[in-house]
Amino acid sequence: MNDRYDEGREVQSMSVEGSTVALLNKSEIDMQVATAHKYPRSIKRFRDESLQMVTLNQAVAESCIYALPRGGKTIEGPSARFAEVVASAWGNCRAGARVVSDSGDFITAQGVFHDLERNVAITYEVQRRITDSKGKRYNADMIGVTGNAASSIALRNAILKGVPKAFWDDMYQAARQTVMGDFKTLANRRADAMKAFVALGISEAQVLAKLEVSGIEDIGLEHLVVLRGLITAIKEGDTTPEQAFAADSEAQATKPKTAPTNYSQADFDKNIGAWHKLIADKKKTAEQIIATANSKAPLTAEQIAAIKNTSARSAEGSAQASDGGSAGAAAASTVATGEMSEAEIAEARARELKESQQ
Repeated sequence: MNDRYDEGREVQSMSVEGSTVALLNKSEIDMQVATAHKYPRSIKRFRDESLQMVTLNQAVAESCIYALPRGGKTIEGPSARFAEVVASAWGNCRAGARVVSDSGDFITAQGVFHDLERNVAITYEVQRRITDSKGKRYNADMIGVTGNAASSIALRNAILKGVPKAFWDDMYQAARQTVMGDFKTLANRRADAMKAFVALGISEAQVLAKLEVSGIEDIGLEHLVVLRGLITAIKEGDTTPEQAFAADSEAQATKPKTAPTNYSQADFDKNIGAWHKLIADKKKTAEQIIATANSKAPLTAEQIAAIKNTSARSAEGSAQASDGGSAGAAAASTVATGEMSEAEIAEARARELKESQQ
């Protein structure tokens, strides 16, 4: 507005732009609060709608899960897409995110979730580095990408804090189950996941090292969830292929090597009796038992010797029993034919009795 003069006095016009915006925002929020009270949410409808959306198909379920490497491990959780589904089904709420500060090395994004019906507001801040490993600041485009990723994470965290976890946790588990499938679909989904990683420039060896398995056939249902979570995190910009897999390699390289623990003596003493019976019944050899025990934990030299001694005593007992039976048969045959004297017969029987008692 232009200044005007009234009876020789200059009257300054007042700027109302700031207060007008505040009034409009307040009016808008008041109207939304009134609408929320007029049409309250149904928890049952929220749960039904959320479950239907997150399990609509495999692709939707995969987008609801993320996985990131942290400290040599891979953490998994609900993604920003899952939070969007939760906010949409929850209703009667406002949510948003923005970058609130740039300190030079880091930017800070703030996510806000306001439950209009319950009058509960949650804010959540997330920091992201905007310098490379050499300390050089990112260019403007990369800072923008990093800011968007930080805002997405902040919004996700605010929504999932604002809506009680007890209401959505089982829906997240249902999404995981949809991603896993079952053993009938395991082979196909495993192959599809490997193709997706190859398209991202990640080799099969890197994937196997991340999961700590020796071959593709060892990738199970739970592994599929982690793989799909990593793919989602890479696609949404939460991490990069290099970061997702280099972190695990570095952790493995720096992990100190520890000497293997020998077979517990308490477990050995507990099992030696059963092993003796297996050897005596000729169900297993000493070498087979030693190999099985070594696969669990290395046996000491004394423990191996004890198992072999058990085998030797068993073999000796079998031989003695065989000799005793032969001696008894020979004595009986001699008596029948009258070829031995009574003293010899008595001596043979005494020897047989002694050997049977050993």
